[in-house]
Amino acid sequence: MEQLQNRRSVARFDDTGFIRMRMDGLPDEQVWWKNVSFDEETGQGSYLMKMAPGTRSNPHIHHGPEEFFVLEGDLTDHDGFCYRSGDFVSLAAGSSHCSHTEAGCLLLVTHRGATESIQEGAL
Repeated sequence: MEQLQNRRSVARFDDTGFIRMRMDGLPDEQVWWKNVSFDEETGQGSYLMKMAPGTRSNPHIHHGPEEFFVLEGDLTDHDGFCYRSGDFVSLAAGSSHCSHTEAGCLLLVTHRGATESIQEGAL
């Protein structure tokens, strides 16, 4: 049996390795991510996400469930619902949204299916 140390990975918010998150239609937004276990082909897995103050995400639909935990800061969905530090959020498959943050935020995000960019009017 292989030792645990050979099967473990650890990601931290204070480490280097974050890269700019590509968001259709919003090339200048200061949103960064670090892959933990996310498979871009299947749209499944987890990643760490940092959003700078005043940034937003692009409108998108989830073809599988999304869950995220707000570790620090605030995040407001397009319908005005505001998440804050300590909130664990589950969005069902088929949900669509876009979000923005006033103060900035740190999130742990898990997807169990692909996401697709949509037009803001489709929300």
